[in-house]
Amino acid sequence: MKQLLKVKHIALLCACYSSTIAAEVAPAAKNWLAITDWQYRGDDSVSHSGGVTGEYGRSRVGLELVYQTTDQAVDLEWYRYQNRFSGAIAGTDRAYGAVTDVMVTGFKQWDWNEKYGVQIIYAAECAAEDGIGLGAGRRWGLGGAVRWRPDAETDIALGVLLEDRLEASVLPIPYIKAIWRPCKYAEVELRATGLQNGVIVRGFLTEDHATMIDFTVAYETLNFELTPSATYGSRAVAIGEVPMRLGFTQFLEKTGTWFVHGSAEWVPFARQSFRHDGEGQGAFEPGASWGLAARFGARF
Repeated sequence: MKQLLKVKHIALLCACYSSTIAAEVAPAAKNWLAITDWQYRGDDSVSHSGGVTGEYGRSRVGLELVYQTTDQAVDLEWYRYQNRFSGAIAGTDRAYGAVTDVMVTGFKQWDWNEKYGVQIIYAAECAAEDGIGLGAGRRWGLGGAVRWRPDAETDIALGVLLEDRLEASVLPIPYIKAIWRPCKYAEVELRATGLQNGVIVRGFLTEDHATMIDFTVAYETLNFELTPSATYGSRAVAIGEVPMRLGFTQFLEKTGTWFVHGSAEWVPFARQSFRHDGEGQGAFEPGASWGLAARFGARF
């Protein structure tokens, strides 16, 4: 993240926002990207929680380091999330504490020719509540995709990932990413990657792409290992939410090194489901909420 923006199901690295910055704005010779991240999501009342009332909100800080070339990328991320529960829901099996996430994702591409290529996609992640060690929250993903670039304006990748998620069996997850650039000042991207499923529209306000606005409508997912419950034993929480996000990115000097990004979002729907041995053990839905996020980074 990304959202709770960035603790996520396994997904292709080039679907991440940081890779978009690396590929689209900065000079190709700068293969490294470093980012600091902050996000705040406001508190709102919960429902569908078995009669338990209260409010839920969260915030996040993180660091990200990316290495990317034209045919490969590796993304290392560290994020820490603070979850805020108040009212009767605090202290119940549906409340949990701070969560730490560490993840590495990447891909390697081989081109057949100028139009076609194949990719291997891989990822490993630990995401767990502070009450248990990160090793208890392991998950991984491995898959491949075929990339098709019929012209300079169109870039399509289709594939599948095998995903091992907490408290769930290994599942095949389809991967779709399509980018269309109708002109040098606009870009439309469709994603169905497990991390994000939705549409992103980007507008470049300058010819060198140093200033960008973006609008996202997506369905995003997260998974955490939780401290065992006296009632259910070992548990995990699966989070799904629908953010609508408006963002702004600005590179701060002509070399394309330093940049800032800010965004505001509205989340009309979110649901948290708790699982043990693949079976549901309760859920709740926070109300519609507003959030803010900021990123500061550099390419070098």
